[in-house]
Amino acid sequence: MKKLFIFAAALMCVACSTTPNFNQNKVIAHRGAWKNTGHPQNSLASFRAAAEMGCHGSECDVHLTADDSLIVNHDPTYNGLEIEKATYAELVKFPLPNGEKLPTMREYIAFAKQQTGTKLVIDVKNIGSSDHAVAIGVATAKLVQEMKAEPWVEYLVAHLPTYEAMRKITSLPIAYLGRWQKELPEMHPDTMLNRGITAVDYQDVHFFNHPEWVATFKERGVHLNAWTVNDEEGMTWFLDRDFDYITTDNPERLLERTVRDK
Repeated sequence: MKKLFIFAAALMCVACSTTPNFNQNKVIAHRGAWKNTGHPQNSLASFRAAAEMGCHGSECDVHLTADDSLIVNHDPTYNGLEIEKATYAELVKFPLPNGEKLPTMREYIAFAKQQTGTKLVIDVKNIGSSDHAVAIGVATAKLVQEMKAEPWVEYLVAHLPTYEAMRKITSLPIAYLGRWQKELPEMHPDTMLNRGITAVDYQDVHFFNHPEWVATFKERGVHLNAWTVNDEEGMTWFLDRDFDYITTDNPERLLERTVRDK
């Protein structure tokens, strides 16, 4: 925990006085830099590690508790508790493996704003009812606005009603995620065009199955991201096709590749 505070203090003055100048690479650390660092996924430490590595972005996941607290965690459960049915007070009793407390989205955004090189890419989870999923997205977008964190933030959304609700209140980039492993009709480039969606972040398998989509999306100016690209073959595939972002559990390796392959 001491390192987190040192990191925050060292960068606070820079962030307060400097316009963000984000690292110019394609690397998005998936749930932060955790796999090769030992930090818990979605922890402040994993974000700090991604920023210190020089990643363009670091992704995190947001849920909404029963008492309307936005918290950062990937799974719909935490320590055996169902997040949407638990209060934050119940959840925060259980620390992360490194001793950090379970971070709120407010704390995570504030931490991200204390540096100017790495974007915060927020994955709005599609959990529970459609109304609950929309509530997560709307609450997150309003929080970002309240904290004046727009320059630091982009969004990922897998639920089209959430996308539509968020688009009414924010102009920030929102990438459509489609469905994990299962292809949906709305993932097709023509459907994306008709809906006015200008950024997509599909699981790598969907691009492998439809390489023709890549050219079509590029012709239409769609921002392309892929997840979760962890092996050398996959990195080569997406680098060769000049994707805008590549999301990975191995950001160190992908950063090495982006430098080496220039």
